[in-house]
Amino acid sequence: MMIRKLRILLAGALLLLLGGQAVFSQEQRDFYLWNTTYLHKQLNPQYNFRLSAKVQYLTGDDLREMTYLDLAVSRKMNDWLNLGLAFRTSKHQKLTGDKMEYRPQLVTTMHWSSAKIKFSTTNRPEYLMFSEGDNYGRVYHNIFVHFSSFGKWLKPYVGEELFTKLNRDKLHLGRIYGGLHVLELQHVRVDVYYVWQQLKVGGQWRGADVAGLNLHFLI
Repeated sequence: MMIRKLRILLAGALLLLLGGQAVFSQEQRDFYLWNTTYLHKQLNPQYNFRLSAKVQYLTGDDLREMTYLDLAVSRKMNDWLNLGLAFRTSKHQKLTGDKMEYRPQLVTTMHWSSAKIKFSTTNRPEYLMFSEGDNYGRVYHNIFVHFSSFGKWLKPYVGEELFTKLNRDKLHLGRIYGGLHVLELQHVRVDVYYVWQQLKVGGQWRGADVAGLNLHFLI
């Protein structure tokens, strides 16, 4: 019963992605290419280290819009809870010049798995500090569901992300993911995915589409 419900959830999410494309086909939408490379290292049975670098390209302007470097350490508290600290530094490339961002983060991740699915949810309070403009606090939340392969199919996954500012702007960014784990080896993993994104700018929601590639290296 649980597997059937999750398959229905997967189908519904994919329909939502396709429906979003149709509904918003008349609006001006940005298209991005994202590439993230992760380096994972298990320090001991309780602690894990992760280094990641991400590049976001805005294709319409042929512009590398953002590059970030992320450092994170997490501790396994029990079979379903991890706690961690992370720090991110980002460079936002603007036509008028680069804008730097520095972001300390506190990360809480809960996870559960069975033979057919893996479920995880992360909550992350963070504080965004910029080289220009106002700083602000924010809460990040996600839910991801990873499925085992269906016959000869690759392993699919779906997810959502919500970003809520701790000021009058409140919820200002939402994303829905649909992706595939296309390669899983002992030390290398490769994911491809699509993102349907909505970002609030000046009180108005603006849509974007993203094609992404994740490369994971485990050492």
